[in-house]
Amino acid sequence: MLMTYTSPELPIAARSVEQVDLPVGSRHLKPDGESGEERNNTFELQFSRSRRLLYFIARRILNCVQEAEEAVKNCRLKASRNPPGFSSEGAFKSWLVRILIDEATLLRRKQDNSTASSKHLPEHLSEGR
Repeated sequence: MLMTYTSPELPIAARSVEQVDLPVGSRHLKPDGESGEERNNTFELQFSRSRRLLYFIARRILNCVQEAEEAVKNCRLKASRNPPGFSSEGAFKSWLVRILIDEATLLRRKQDNSTASSKHLPEHLSEGR
């Protein structure tokens, strides 16, 4: 018997993610035959549909609103440099989530390193006195 664990918060969060109903043809990224501007517009549309999901994941990883926003911003910048031509929206979202997890992990490591380095300072310096 296969048992899986899901967070009790996940169904609540999943309901808050907007589903946009578009014609089937506009749900796909088209790698060939599009100009750079069309490709950028398609990327922005796909990314905007994924933004709330990405933010939710970043908040769960980082536990900080500002760092979650920074992780989503970094994800968008990294993804927009070379957007792939996926044939489905699900593959695109999976690709974005992977980039976001990498960005959030980097921010988390920076956060952990700064916390660890402040622990090694004398007490009067780490408290800002």
